[in-house]
Amino acid sequence: MIEEVGNVVELKGKHLAVVHGEKGSFCKHCASMENCRIGDDNRSMLVEAHNPIGASVGDRVKIITSSRSFLQSSFILYIVPLLALVLGAILGNLIGQRLDTPLDPDLFSAIFGTTFLVGSFFVIRVGSRAIPRENYLPRIAEILPEEEVFVKDLKKNGH
Repeated sequence: MIEEVGNVVELKGKHLAVVHGEKGSFCKHCASMENCRIGDDNRSMLVEAHNPIGASVGDRVKIITSSRSFLQSSFILYIVPLLALVLGAILGNLIGQRLDTPLDPDLFSAIFGTTFLVGSFFVIRVGSRAIPRENYLPRIAEILPEEEVFVKDLKKNGH
């Protein structure tokens, strides 16, 4: 399980919350660290999380996500488009070699590879709408008591 702590800053409907937190240790190893929704200080992040326990704005919460869900999402977002690009390039090259045209087969390879890459992003975008959000969003596991939050913040800041 991957756990992070943050503050609820916005509620979106009955079971969805936006949580503001600091990037944790897990973020340091993420390939998308620089591209995620970060705050002005480059150390904070905004995360949409499933809110089954009814946390409200201002609550300090612990959000969790399973490692399996994280790895599945990473595979879909990074590996699937890469495979589509390679498959499109190979297919384009084969078609370019079989056609009797003066065009270079590498041109077909580039066109098909790019088309498959863009197509894979479109399929991921449309396909992700069919998956219930609760299946891949992190979820709020608990609301942290105020005294626990204060002690953790003091330790974190070296006091």
